Amino acid sequence: MYILAELEKIGAVFTDKHFVYASGKHGSAYINLDLLFPHTQMVAKLCADLAKPFAGEFDTVAAPATGGIVLSVLTANVSGTQGIWADKADGGFVFERAGFVEAVRGKRVLVVEDLLTTGGSVDKVCREVEKVGGTVVGVSVVCNRGGVTAEALSVPRLTALAEVRFSAYDPGECIACQQQQPIVEDMGHGDDYKAEHPDYAGGYERLQAV
Repeated sequence: MYILAELEKIGAVFTDKHFVYASGKHGSAYINLDLLFPHTQMVAKLCADLAKPFAGEFDTVAAPATGGIVLSVLTANVSGTQGIWADKADGGFVFERAGFVEAVRGKRVLVVEDLLTTGGSVDKVCREVEKVGGTVVGVSVVCNRGGVTAEALSVPRLTALAEVRFSAYDPGECIACQQQQPIVEDMGHGDDYKAEHPDYAGGYERLQAV
């Protein structure tokens, strides 16, 4: 759980606000791992810890873009393997860059990610690994904030450096929406929500200095 203390220290843990998650659900808490990445020594340690439970069990590290790209590359570097990522395309994720499919086909693949809420992005990457002929040995994440399980992702193992429980609600059931609380637009997917719902009655706010 050391990672949560480090994230709190650098101001990356936010509570009592109104966020939109990648799943489309809303919640009051958010961990912004972007604030961690400038601390390169900490990120390197984190990636070593992501690889450790699967040491010697994988040939390639894969992740969903864009948040997982740095984690994939650095986890691969520390483990002496290949690091790739899947880009978003038509509601899913695909290995579309030169050489990426070859790095997966016939290989043992560890999928890494920063945050899990519903696990939707990771699940799509795992299925894409299988689609192109790779074998998913497991998933390793920085923080599991949605209680996601290995069974839910249809993978052999799921490990997390930290686990927290953030409640998430469909927009129609979101109390913050009902109370017309401003939605944070510069973290999570608030900007996407704003583009689709510019007239949201509660308005929008930014938490980071421009």
